[in-house]
Order: sequence, then structure tokens, then C-alpha cells
Amino acid sequence: MSYENRIWCGTINIRYINQEVDLFGWVNRARNMGGILFIDLRDRTGIVQVVADEQKISNFEEISKLSNEDVIKVKGVVKQRPKDKVNLKIPTGEFEVEAQEIIILSKSDPLPFPINEEDYKEISVDETLRLKYRFLDLRRPKMFKNLYFRHKLIKKIRDFLDENEFLEIETPILSKPTPEGARDFLVPSRLQKGKFYALPQSPQLYKQILMVSGIDRYFQIAKCLRDEDLRADRQPEFTQLDLEMSFIQKNDIFKLIESMLKYCLSETLGIEINTPFPVMDYKQAVEEYCSDKPDLRYPYPVKKLDLQKYPINNENISGNVYYLCIPIPVTRKEIDNLYNMGYKFMYLVKDEENYKGNLAKYVDVEKFNELAGNRTYTIFIISNQEKEKLNEIKQVLIDRKVIMPSVSFYFLWVDNFPLFKLEEDGSISPEHHPFTNVEPNHKQKLIDISKNINSKEDVQKYKEELLSIRSLAYDLVLNGSEIGSGSIRISDPELQKIIFKIIGLTEEEVHIKFGFLLNSFKYGVPPHGGIALGIDRIVSIFSGASSIRDVIAFPKTQSGSCLLTSSPSFVDEEQLRELGIQLLPLAQERYIKTEL
Repeated sequence: MSYENRIWCGTINIRYINQEVDLFGWVNRARNMGGILFIDLRDRTGIVQVVADEQKISNFEEISKLSNEDVIKVKGVVKQRPKDKVNLKIPTGEFEVEAQEIIILSKSDPLPFPINEEDYKEISVDETLRLKYRFLDLRRPKMFKNLYFRHKLIKKIRDFLDENEFLEIETPILSKPTPEGARDFLVPSRLQKGKFYALPQSPQLYKQILMVSGIDRYFQIAKCLRDEDLRADRQPEFTQLDLEMSFIQKNDIFKLIESMLKYCLSETLGIEINTPFPVMDYKQAVEEYCSDKPDLRYPYPVKKLDLQKYPINNENISGNVYYLCIPIPVTRKEIDNLYNMGYKFMYLVKDEENYKGNLAKYVDVEKFNELAGNRTYTIFIISNQEKEKLNEIKQVLIDRKVIMPSVSFYFLWVDNFPLFKLEEDGSISPEHHPFTNVEPNHKQKLIDISKNINSKEDVQKYKEELLSIRSLAYDLVLNGSEIGSGSIRISDPELQKIIFKIIGLTEEEVHIKFGFLLNSFKYGVPPHGGIALGIDRIVSIFSGASSIRDVIAFPKTQSGSCLLTSSPSFVDEEQLRELGIQLLPLAQERYIKTEL
């Protein structure tokens, strides 16, 4: 059978009128109208209607028993549909193919869930079933559209970076265990028993060494792997655009990424975004939006109320008082819902006619008009509580669609991150990673503190000073999700050693884990920096997917399982012996039960 003259189903248009075509695809739906069979034939480009006449098709009895998802070949002639039969719901709806020959290439078993969108919408399909039968799920036009957009986006990224003198260079998958924040996936070496590779959490060290190597501009569509607890927006393996540049400052990174996203989104979706993106200081983001990744589609900050300027004559209002102002009059129904959820607050509502709320009698409402900008509004007030409560109230109103977004997509740079963060156990660790450079005005302060640090106790002694030091790190935020993170890197080996010392690494540990990096720094290091953008998350946001699992061909569940292949799985004892590995008793017991 020849496939040379194949025509895509979704491309049938007026130029094919009265022409003979060969179509191949899946039966989306078949309707036997008594002597006439209507088949909606589907491939990845779309659907076209095929009409089979009992008088013209020799194997009509056979094809009259076609089921959804059977694979067939159709040879026929393209005809214009009668005006009263045009289907405006599909691009090929003005045309149909009069079949001359239909060959069944493959039969389908009964489906665990429908593929065609009309039937799919009528039922609720459990995601675990979709993941188990992923090959069926990916036939759905919505899922294919996500993967197609992903493909086009990555292609445009490559085109743009190639035009800007970047080299795409692959870095090793079998790498070295290094402390980068999450647990490593380890791979035992058969040839060097007792030793392990680590799958890369990111290409961070390799790309820095590429800068030392004189590559100057590097990028990679990189697969990254982290053995961490999963959330709805995380996967153990994920894809990022990783790039690095020499002889640059952070504003150069900002301009490059803004130009790239502007180009890629215009080329793929026809979306025009405004550049440059606004920049917000980390401190402002946390203080006013209670987050280092604020969603400025809802530009309503939480602020401290100046009681001298805006007094509240209520003895229960004291201490730190915070307010949230949103530019709509919230209904009493929504206010009661917030109270029923356990939130404690006072509020003032101004609608077109008057003032409402339990705050109205305690304040000068005209003064509060100044605070709100003399428009319709609702002001929420809390005292002696964490200001995050007001941010939670805002999120409830967003989730209930009381507050609507001001724009569809909002990009934001957040910069001036702290160099260090405080862990739950009280220890100090890098806010981003240990290769992030310090803000120049804080560099001497860091050096001076480091001279007094020789133990964990010393780190605790200078904890507050260390936490106040800022870095040259930055994040790119889209609609409240971090889609990118980067920094200007340390290119001074002595400064790098200081960071290692502060986070508790001994000289021996530094030599074992990072000796190769510090050795490369002895031979001339260019100033360099970069960023990594999360491809999965970007595609998810712009495709409107409810989960990043819907934009990854073969994702894992939140327990890290692939339901399609039933991985992870146990391996043969012989394979373990070759690797010099023996299971602990509990794992051995589980292994035996699974084998039985």
C-alpha cells in the first residue's frame, strides 16, 4: 500500500474540489443512515466527513460495522456540501469526500473513555485513567494542540537564539552528585562499583564551565531531574530553556528574554506583549503581596495603615493595622462567605450610592475615599494578625471570580533577592544556589562577616546580618507563577569559597564536590550570568491547561509513577548483583510480594 499521495484530513479545502484524494486516519464517529454511511475521519490536523454509498463501495457490509478509533484508508473525490448541510463547527465543514474505496487497516477495542470531544465533554474522565491510556488521551484534539504549541514554541526559541549568536550545546545526563537544593536521582556505576552518577538537577556547573571555555553564549533545551515531593505544578523530570552569557549584566539578560518571549509568542499564538517588563524589588513583593511571585493581574497590594492619617475610632483596632483595597463593591453575600470561612476583619464598601460595612461608623469616610482614590471600592482592615490573611482574602475573591484580572498575561521581573535564606532547622542556605553573585554594595559586608565565621555557631551569631545581604538573582514571574530564575554568577574563586564556608561545607567537601569548578576558575573567568525558563509551565499557562501534566506527553503522577509503563518498578536480582547493590530487608519484602 502506498502512502505517497496522502492528504491530511484537516487540510481539505476548495482547491481539492473534484479531485481524487487518499486519506488515512481514525474513525471519530460513524453513522449508518441505511445504505449511506457517514464517517467523520480524523487525523492530527482535524476532521473531514466521508460519505460511503452502498451502491459504490464493494465492502459496504464490512465497513458498516466500523467502530470509533478504527484506522482506515479512504480513496475518494472531494465534493462541495449542499449549503443546508454545511458544518460551521469544523474548518472542513463546507466539503465532504465521496468514497470510492475504504480499507480497514486496524480495528480498535472498546474504548475506556471517548476520544471525540463532544462525547468526552459529557462525562467526567478520571485523570488516572487518562494517564494509563495516555496513547488514547493524546489523540484528543485538545491534547494534541498543547503538544503542537509546545513544539512550535521550542522551535521559535531555537530560531531566536541562533539569530542572536547562541550555541546549542548538550551537557551530560550522567553527572556528579552536588548539593543544589533537592535530592539527586542516583545512578550506580557497574564498572566502578560503589560509585554513583547523579542525574542533573540543572546544567548549572557545566554551563558556567562553558563560559570559562570561551563559548560566550550557550543554550540548551535541558531535561532536569529532582527527587523531591511533588505538587500539582511539579514533575520529577521537567524541561527548561537553560542559557548563559559572558560579559553581561542582569539588564542584558532582561532585554534578551523580553525580546525572545515577544518574538516567540507573536510567532506562535499571535499574542503581542508589551516590553520592557516591569521590575519589582523582592522586598516590595513580599511586603505588599506576601509573595516573591506576585500576580499583578490583580494589582492590589496589602499595606500598613497610617492610623495618624486615617484614624479608626474603635478600641479593638490597635497595633499593626493593615488594609487591602479593591476597586469594586463586594456584595454582602461574599462578605458573609469570608466570615463563614473564619476570617476576622472590618470592612468599608462604597458603591454608587452610599457607604456600607462595619467600619463606616468608626472612620471619616471622606478620608478613606482619598485612600481608595474616590471610586467604588471595598476596603478590608485587619489588626493584630498576620498581613497574609488579607492576601488570603484577596485570593478567595479571585477564586470565586469576584475580582477579575485586569489583563490576560502579566510578566514581572522580581530582583534583589536575598543571598541566603533561613531553613526550618535554623540553618542558613542559598536563596537560589551557591553560585549566585552578591550585590556589589554588599560584597565587602559579606567578606568582613566571613572572616569571623569558622563554625555553625558563628553562622548563627551573624545570622541576621547574613540574611540582610542581597544578591544579583532575579526571577521572571507570569500570572503569579515563577517561570524563570537566574542570576549573575560568582566569577571570583575566593568569593566562591566564602559562600561554601558560610553554608557549612568543609574544604575537603568543597574539593570533592566542586574542585573541578574552582580549578577552572584558576585560568581566567569571564563575568557571566544566565537564566533558566520552565518550558512546561510557560506552555501550561499560555495553553490554559489546568495542570502541567496536560502539556507533557508522558508525565508522572504526584507519587512519581508513570501509569502507562508502571514505572518505577523492581529489577532482577541479577542486575542488582552486577551493580554491587543489595536491597534492605523492607525493600526486599516489597520486592518479593510484587514478584508474586
